[in-house]
Amino acid sequence: MLSKTIVAISRCIKSPEIVPFTHGLVMTLRNYAAISSKIIPEKEDRSFIDLNTEKLCTHVCVNYLLDGGEDPKILPDSEYPQWLFELRLEGKKQLEDLDPEVDGWLYWREYRLRQLRQIRRIEKLKQKFINLQESPTMRKSGYRGKKASLYEI
Repeated sequence: MLSKTIVAISRCIKSPEIVPFTHGLVMTLRNYAAISSKIIPEKEDRSFIDLNTEKLCTHVCVNYLLDGGEDPKILPDSEYPQWLFELRLEGKKQLEDLDPEVDGWLYWREYRLRQLRQIRRIEKLKQKFINLQESPTMRKSGYRGKKASLYEI
């Protein structure tokens, strides 16, 4: 009987089928596909750095290939809209630097985000020390904290 089971197991390695065992147990063996070892060629880096200083001073050199076109020329400042020069390029302002009258919704959004961060921080602390709060074992032991004796009358 054992030799039949071994033969059945060896057949199952090639194709999935049910294997009978001597004690009435049934086991199904499956074969999974092997991981393919395809070699994927790396993409060719087609970007380039233009070192021509004459062109760098007069054109906007973009770092991607254009379809047969040239890079756009740099125009004088009067040709560009005024809002382009008024853009803030530095990072976000802190809540302390914002004014609710001037910045409006930016102030209130930052205020709400700070509130949410504070709430999350408090919830983490509650979960961290939850076993010490109102625990029956702590009540039985009489432990009220490290410096509880300072507050007793």
